[in-house]
Order: sequence, then structure tokens, then C-alpha cells
Amino acid sequence: MKNADPVPLQEQSDSNEITKHPAEQEKKREKDNKQDRKKKKQRNLWPLKAFIITLILSAAVNAGSELVLAESKQLWLAILLTCIILAFGVVFDMIGTAATACDVEPFLAMASRKVKGAKTAVKLSKNSHVVSSVCCDIVGDICGIVSGVCAATIVRSIVENAVDMTKTVSFIVTVVIYAVISTLTITLKAIGKNCAVNSCNKIVFGVAKFLSIFHKEG
Repeated sequence: MKNADPVPLQEQSDSNEITKHPAEQEKKREKDNKQDRKKKKQRNLWPLKAFIITLILSAAVNAGSELVLAESKQLWLAILLTCIILAFGVVFDMIGTAATACDVEPFLAMASRKVKGAKTAVKLSKNSHVVSSVCCDIVGDICGIVSGVCAATIVRSIVENAVDMTKTVSFIVTVVIYAVISTLTITLKAIGKNCAVNSCNKIVFGVAKFLSIFHKEG
């Protein structure tokens, strides 16, 4: 009578794993399901968080700029504040674009080697939708509104200081100033987006290293 063919060692080990750890597998499934529910809940709450953040930031920034410009009424201050707001909006737009375009794999490799800022870069990359929403939408829109306030101040300052300016000239000056600021905003953001896509990992890692100064990476 022939002996039955022996079961291969690989199959024996696989069957032993299946029968040996059913409880561990069930715990792993429950943990994964819990994490999925947590992530889904965070995604559902994000619009409310974005609303609150936008409301607070826009109120603070608009109130501050309005107070500064209303008190001084200086043309140079309005131009300086406009340039700062434009630069601020472009930089944050670049960060948001870079976060959506970057590759997380290099950051994971650096995190395994315990490179400073790598873990923060991984978080930024994995939460790119939040980073993009904050930087491009919230900060970008606030900067656009404040730059409009600055443009109105520039126009008012020029018109008030001008001698015998007709309504036609005043209208032309207003249109030209608003057009210049809008064109600068769009052009600089377009250039910034191109740079952000081409150097996305460098930008995200630079931001991560900066943020890691203020908090300890876990």
C-alpha cells in the first residue's frame, strides 16, 4: 500500500497560520474598520472646520488691514501691504499645489532613516486634500479679498490727493489699478504653480522641516 504524498511545508505553514490566528485576524479587521470610520468622520467634519477657520481668519485679516489703512491713509503703505498679501497668497498657493503633486515614497524612506521633518512631510502628503484646501482655498481667497481692500485704498488715496481730477480720469485710474493687481495675482500664481509642480517634493519637505521646529515628531 502506497503512502499518501506528503503535504508541502509551505501549505502546512499557511494552513497553520489560518487556524492558529483567527482571533488576531479578526482584531486586525476590526482595527482597520475603526480607522476607516475615523477617517470618514474626519472627512465629513472638514467642511465645518474649513468654515470656522475661514470665518475667523478672514475677519481678523480684514479687520487688521482695514484698521491699518483707515488710520494711515498712506499710499505707500497700501502698496506695500498689497505686495505682501500678493506674495503671501502665491507662496501658500505653491504649498497647496506641491502637496497634491508630491510623491510620498521618498518621505517614507527618509522617515525610516529618521531624517528630521520626514514624518511631517509624510503627514502633509497623505493629507494633501486638507493642505490644498487650507493653502489654496482658504488662505488664497482671503488674500484675494484683502488685496481688493488694498486696491480700493490705493485708488482712494490717488483720487483724494489729485488736483482737478475729472470723473473720467478717476474711472480710468480705478480700472487700471484693479486690472494691474488682478493680472499680477493671476500671473504670479500661474508661475508659482508651475514651480510647485516641478519642485513639489522639495517644497513639501522644506515646509515640513520648518513645521518640525515647532513640534516634536512622533
